[in-house]
Amino acid sequence: MSTCVLHVELGRHLYGGAKQVTYLINALEQHDNIRQHLVCTQDSEIQNAPLGRCNVHALKYSGETDFLFIKRLLSIVKEAKPNIIHIHSRRGADVWGAIIAKMTGIPSVCTRRVDNLESRFSYYKYKQFDAVISISEGVQSVVAKHCEGVKHQLVIHSAVDLDEYSLSKNKQWLHDTFDIPSDHTVIANFAQYISRKGQADVILAMHDVLHKHKKVTCLLFGKGGLEESYQSLIERHGLADNVKLCGFTSDVAKILPNVDIVIHPAYAEGLGVILLQAGASKRAVITSPVGGIPEIVTHKETGLMVAPGDIDAIGESLVSLIEQPTLRYQYGNALYQHVAEKFSITKMANAYVNLYTSLTQGDKDTNKTVKNLVQPS
Repeated sequence: MSTCVLHVELGRHLYGGAKQVTYLINALEQHDNIRQHLVCTQDSEIQNAPLGRCNVHALKYSGETDFLFIKRLLSIVKEAKPNIIHIHSRRGADVWGAIIAKMTGIPSVCTRRVDNLESRFSYYKYKQFDAVISISEGVQSVVAKHCEGVKHQLVIHSAVDLDEYSLSKNKQWLHDTFDIPSDHTVIANFAQYISRKGQADVILAMHDVLHKHKKVTCLLFGKGGLEESYQSLIERHGLADNVKLCGFTSDVAKILPNVDIVIHPAYAEGLGVILLQAGASKRAVITSPVGGIPEIVTHKETGLMVAPGDIDAIGESLVSLIEQPTLRYQYGNALYQHVAEKFSITKMANAYVNLYTSLTQGDKDTNKTVKNLVQPS
């Protein structure tokens, strides 16, 4: 018996949650008994991603107040006749998905990727789903407060493509591209320019780092509303020669093998996919014990942890790894081993296959079955 899964992903850019959807769809291609449809927006990058036999439906969508979207989505549901509806993104998709689930009675899954707090009214949204999946224990601890009565509340970790992030080093390319002196240690951060990602703390910490080590360059990749503020902070502290705002990049896999340290001192984080990518590239990381990050990084085993906002600790950790290349190597390799074992695409896909099967066949032991696939033994 075949199963038809209708995925709904409304993100415009092919990173984060949207990238995870491509991993899942392509992995499910290996299962002959699963047929797939994807609903996305007309202006999205995932619309043109290679997705095998998956039928892609690019719909007009103008945001969370686009009430006519429910009519468009319902027309695809009637056409595809799915056995499972899988809602992957927010941007209103969770609300529209809940309405569709209520209207059709089709078993529905909502994957929650962020640990943002929600209002108490979220209970009415989540109770329409048969399963609410969190990408980390950290996310689940937040979303579970709104999921009373939801039958299946599971953790299925996000994944990383080890092949995609195993490119060979080309430091000359990195140094030429970003105008970095050849003898500099390179630190990199990849995140939106928003306060909870901690870039301001990195900038301030670099002021102290450069007092001890002049030959260091810090690259901050991303985009967001605080770009001008960060640039002003860099200039105010005289760091423009060593700290650079590089904008958004789609070359993360190419950049990572050539940097020495990945810094991610976030104040909140659903999981931290950049840390999975850094691990796949065997890079040493410095991060914070928030959200799902402790499920990836263990302090002084697979990287270093600092408390959110502790600028002195960020500086001290950077200096420690700058001065100890052997330790960087050890942390990078240990993180790789952990990521390869616990965050594979196959493991993620198998967990969802078991969930889909249980939802269509009524397996009462789903929680145990899926957790055995995604939790450490």
